[in-house]
Amino acid sequence: MGWAQPAEPAAAPWVCGWAETPPVIDGRGDDAAWRDAADLGIFRQAWKTGEPAAKEGTRMKLRWDREYLYFFAAMEDAEIAADSLQHDGPLWLNDVIELFLKPSEGHPGYYEFEVNPGGAVVDAFFPNAEARRDRAQLRRGRFNVEAKVVVDGTLNLPEDRDRGWTVEGRIPWTDFAACGGRPGPGETWRVNLARVNGKGAAQELSSAAPLRQPSFHRTEDYVPLTFAGPEAREHQTWVGGRIQAPAEKGAGFATVPAWPRWAAQSAVALVPSPDGAWLWYVEQDGGRGGAMRVGRMRADGDGADAEVLLETGEQVTSVVFHPRFAEQPYVFLGTNGPQAKRPRFSRLVRYTVRDGRPDAATRLGILSWPSDGHNGGGLAFGADGRLFVTSGDGSSEGDRDRVGQDPASWRAKILRIDVDRPSPEKHYSVPADNPFVGDARFLPETWAYGLRNPWRLTYDGASGQLWCGENGQDAWEYAHLVRRGANYGWSVYEGSHRFHAGRALGPTPVTPPTVEFPHAEFRSLTGGVVYRGKTFPELAGAYVFGDFATGRIWAAKHDGTKLEWVKELADTPLALTHVTADAAGEILLADYGYEKARGGPRGGVHRLVRTAGAGGNTLPFPERLSETGLWAEIGKAVPAPGVIPYAVNAPGWHDGATGAHLLALPAGGKVAVEGPKGWLVPDGTVLAQTLELGGRKIETRVLVKRQEDWSGYTYVWAENQRDAALAAKGGADLTLANGQAWRVPSRAECMMCHTREAGFALTLNELQLNRGGQLAEWEARGILAVDLPRYERARRQLDGETRGGGGGRAAPGQRQPAVTTLLPRAPAELGRYAAIGDETADLGRRARSYLAVNCAPCHVPSGGGNSAMNFDWGVSAARMQAIDAVPMHGELGLPEARVIAPGAAGRSVLVPRVALRGPGQMPPVASRVGDAEALRMLVAWIEGMGR
Repeated sequence: MGWAQPAEPAAAPWVCGWAETPPVIDGRGDDAAWRDAADLGIFRQAWKTGEPAAKEGTRMKLRWDREYLYFFAAMEDAEIAADSLQHDGPLWLNDVIELFLKPSEGHPGYYEFEVNPGGAVVDAFFPNAEARRDRAQLRRGRFNVEAKVVVDGTLNLPEDRDRGWTVEGRIPWTDFAACGGRPGPGETWRVNLARVNGKGAAQELSSAAPLRQPSFHRTEDYVPLTFAGPEAREHQTWVGGRIQAPAEKGAGFATVPAWPRWAAQSAVALVPSPDGAWLWYVEQDGGRGGAMRVGRMRADGDGADAEVLLETGEQVTSVVFHPRFAEQPYVFLGTNGPQAKRPRFSRLVRYTVRDGRPDAATRLGILSWPSDGHNGGGLAFGADGRLFVTSGDGSSEGDRDRVGQDPASWRAKILRIDVDRPSPEKHYSVPADNPFVGDARFLPETWAYGLRNPWRLTYDGASGQLWCGENGQDAWEYAHLVRRGANYGWSVYEGSHRFHAGRALGPTPVTPPTVEFPHAEFRSLTGGVVYRGKTFPELAGAYVFGDFATGRIWAAKHDGTKLEWVKELADTPLALTHVTADAAGEILLADYGYEKARGGPRGGVHRLVRTAGAGGNTLPFPERLSETGLWAEIGKAVPAPGVIPYAVNAPGWHDGATGAHLLALPAGGKVAVEGPKGWLVPDGTVLAQTLELGGRKIETRVLVKRQEDWSGYTYVWAENQRDAALAAKGGADLTLANGQAWRVPSRAECMMCHTREAGFALTLNELQLNRGGQLAEWEARGILAVDLPRYERARRQLDGETRGGGGGRAAPGQRQPAVTTLLPRAPAELGRYAAIGDETADLGRRARSYLAVNCAPCHVPSGGGNSAMNFDWGVSAARMQAIDAVPMHGELGLPEARVIAPGAAGRSVLVPRVALRGPGQMPPVASRVGDAEALRMLVAWIEGMGR
């Protein structure tokens, strides 16, 4: 490269072009990335009359890509000098090239980077103009600048005549984290390119920016620099969508926000004040693990007046007022804690209410028992003023402590106590009519036992019914119309089904649940309330309850002798933590919110309302696949304009069938990339997967997102292969032409795998989509919306990193990170699953990919698999809780069984779980044929662990 200055300065704003191929940082500047890059500006002294050019020429270029800002500079220099070779030393005392970048005109922070002919670097962030005077700022922060210098001459030898020197370098965008990190395509920063040439009195300053004073820190004089993105591809808008309303119109109910101006976090519990003037609530910061507080807001307000009443440092699950509050102004809380450390205890505590607020100084502990998971804490007063209190099995691992059938334990019970007549030793007494008083085998406080995780307890004064919702484990969710002295079977039974058959039953017979649902319909039952309002007379006396995982609301009517009916009322996007009623008996719903689904746990309170059923949509749900608008020519599998075909790295097991995938985004919709997994899409998005076996299409499975919730539908292909018809809600069992049994999943079965914890859309993630040039194409289409800080946090969590990485966070008062269309890094450097037959990947990577795709949708924390093991991608062997772990749900006849026994596939229950078809098979739904190839691969992986 020649040393002469460019004849004319580049027009402002300057453009930093995209580097399709990154340059090699060797100081030579001879890579393709620099060949068509424009020289930025003429180095001159604009602060002098006539703006004289520098005596010796300087050329400088910039490029960028997803990970780096690249710079190259060539300096004509007859005497090359670099006295300082120290990082962040006083390089400016002789030859140095400098780059100043101000990421935002509206924010004060800016950066300085310097390189001298000796290869020494200065890198600094100045949070504001005043900070430039503090030279200690040069030593603050951590940067990762890489620079190489080539000297054409002799360094620090004034007797000879040198020709010049070049410098090439790159700065990772993570170094700019304090000002929000990487720019987006089309974003404009401000820049100054500057040079110090020589030393002492002969030293010359010059810059490419038109500085009005000889100070390189005059950010107000910097030149705009626009970052040009990679070559874009036009993306057409999908306009043919017909999948708007649900396939079923429902029972005529919906939900609406009740206190819309309440700045809620995750709502946990609700209770009207005794006078009906206030609604008391429990909320939690940021979902699971966050701090909890009790507050209130006016019942006739909009939530803007919400105020915090109490913070305890504990989990608070239930709040109930004394039934004779005017005489006994007490509020009772069910709690578990302390949150910050172990051991933890479930407690029943009481506060005196003064001037409408609980007085923290009056806290009185009434009951306490050790509990760390499945804690209970549900509270309800009976008509006689006795208080019912629930406890769970106290663990999260299949009744690990075997207390479910222990009559003497405090755990796994519904307790009944008298808080108005304390005994000399306690702050309560045991009612004489409790069912096991006088039976030495039982804790006398016991009213009923054999409960796993009771979630919500309610008493109906009109009927005398006591209802308890309960979370099941492997396969069932249920609720009990509680009977005095009943044994509900846990953990020998899960609902009415055998669970740990080898464990001993308690001394009384097992009572089955009143209502029971398979995990195909329910995943986490939230107990409710008996309806006594006036708005819905058809629900009078019915127990209304819901499901945390699916948001569905149900009701069951029991006349005290028999169950009259059970029906679904509404399908909502809510994460239901409490179904209860206001002072008038009308239904209230606590919404916990959900981070993966909504970008933040934005919970709140909703009401149940009547609706016309179709939500205003006029188009009927398509009965044929050709009516969905996903295909231009369905018989030839030609997608409609704007619909994107895609492929995955590791297909899930579909009984030998192969799948072809489609993505249809609504107008203006983008795929939100907030981590390697769990990419989010807007309402109106449709995903389709067509399964083909032996050259014939069998079914097309369609996922539709509406109201921030997903629904699954299946279309079965006709014999002539010209179209497919919508399958019934309950699915179907088919026999294919080759005699193979085939399960068409029900709509509920679809959502057993497409779970909330799995992010619903199982194939929309970096690990599946990073295949060939597919992600680069999506990037070029402009359909990605990448949140880099969220991505890096999620990546670190997925990789098991506890600290560091990601370049830190944006500083207060500075430019904040921008959502961009660019991937976090080049696709070649992103993660990917490996298919079973991918011989380029090691056996461990293939096995972990298979488990992540086929098992982890359920077998992750809170995923619904109800076991300790975690098969998520990136989880370490120790955190999997499967290697050499004792199986929780049966040994399947294997000797010394383990989930995965290293070196011994014959003792590993994972093997028969994959091989079985029938009870105990994995995956549990929509499969009638085992995966022989996967089985061989897993056996080889397990056997290889022992070598």
